[in-house]
Amino acid sequence: MSIFRTVELPCPACETPVEFELVHSVSADRRPDLRDAILDGTFQRQACPACKTTFRVDPEFTYMDIGRGQYIGVWPVSRRGEWRRCADKTREVFEQTLGDGATAEAQSLGRKLAPRAVFGWPALGEKILARQAGIDDRTLEVAKMAVLRTRDDVPLPGEQEFRLVGELEGDPVLAWVRADSERRQDAVRMPRALIGEIEAEREHWSQAFDDVAEGLVVDFQREMLAVT
Repeated sequence: MSIFRTVELPCPACETPVEFELVHSVSADRRPDLRDAILDGTFQRQACPACKTTFRVDPEFTYMDIGRGQYIGVWPVSRRGEWRRCADKTREVFEQTLGDGATAEAQSLGRKLAPRAVFGWPALGEKILARQAGIDDRTLEVAKMAVLRTRDDVPLPGEQEFRLVGELEGDPVLAWVRADSERRQDAVRMPRALIGEIEAEREHWSQAFDDVAEGLVVDFQREMLAVT
């Protein structure tokens, strides 16, 4: 089930206390509207009643979509430097609730899920979109590296993330996104055929697959992104 708790958070602009329904967990099977809100950028976004500034809370919750085989520990961008520790915590909670430490019924559900850990809203949206498009997230990360090798206009590693943001006529569309503002720039259309080519030649890309698929943080940028 989806769980929320009411808290007061200071407006980032004027520091007025704002009553906020802060998410603890999302069950997309029961609440597909929350999945849609994550993708359209309205989830956990609210306006301050005093100054009218709209802000979005940095995420820290569990996202689960049994129908699509997803279990994602979603962490704040500020904890990217602790990605191994956060991944271990995600794994620990998964094992307790849906793995070896859970009931037989829960374990049967857990076997249908691929646990992951992500940092920030753009990274979560990417995982949801990739599964929606039928793209393995490991293949997507390898394909990103292949695309970037052919380009001369790659920003220096830092606060911008290279993320899947949609599809165009079946082709994945990626863009450079700032996790703090979710502002996008420099969209890149990736040929869908590239995904198939990489899947068909996994032996050729085996080292890249090993690199991106270490643990639950499947993201070639995990060591590059700045901690905010």
